[in-house]
Amino acid sequence: MNANRLRRGLEGCEFGCQVHTFEAIGSTQQAAFEAAAKGAPAGALFVADEQTSGRGRHGHDWVSPRGEGIYASVLLRPRFAAMELLPLTLAAALGVADAVEEAAGLRADIRWPNDLLLGGKKFCGILIETSTDTQAPCAVLGFGINVAQTCFPPELEAIATSLAKQGADGIEIEALCAAVVRHLARRYALFPKTEITKRELFAEFERRSSYARGLEVMVSGVAGTTEGLDNAGFLMLRQADGTLTTITSGDVRPRV
Repeated sequence: MNANRLRRGLEGCEFGCQVHTFEAIGSTQQAAFEAAAKGAPAGALFVADEQTSGRGRHGHDWVSPRGEGIYASVLLRPRFAAMELLPLTLAAALGVADAVEEAAGLRADIRWPNDLLLGGKKFCGILIETSTDTQAPCAVLGFGINVAQTCFPPELEAIATSLAKQGADGIEIEALCAAVVRHLARRYALFPKTEITKRELFAEFERRSSYARGLEVMVSGVAGTTEGLDNAGFLMLRQADGTLTTITSGDVRPRV
């Protein structure tokens, strides 16, 4: 990652006030939390060419080979409660989708709440974590994007893809990273302050996600048809017996 090129792409952006780049690091999330404890400002950006301990939701590993993807985290100093992290996750997913469409010409699907898909396979994951340090409260928004990979480990081949595998070859990683960060900053600045704007966010998510409404899925062993998002952003699932279940976590997968 060329730090100077990335900084130029972020000129005037609220995020990227500080840019920290690494050839290899355990996790950009951890680097952001450590910097937060030392007083790093909101909007500080941490980007690695390679992660050796990248992670996603529920403790899953995120495979992060050198030079083939974007592995980044943005430090936030939010002024809202932890219960707002789900709407922020949904907003971030929309922001990344906007950036990928702008920079790569590909329209991504979104699997609730934080996976972006192309051709039915995952190419991007988003992770928002909060600090338990009451002296330095913060949140870190991390994203990993498969850009140039042409092959994956056998256990991932059927479920993972990259922008290159979907036909977007030769993407400049710095330009794409800058586009993602700019769109995340825009979404964060517009982050819903009222119930009306929150409903607008959820409605947009439903329009952009084939998973949000009318899809037969399995979630943690429960089968049903998705019926959109509730007032908090959780996924609603109608089971065969008519029961309406609220999904608060779990991996949503199409029912086969």
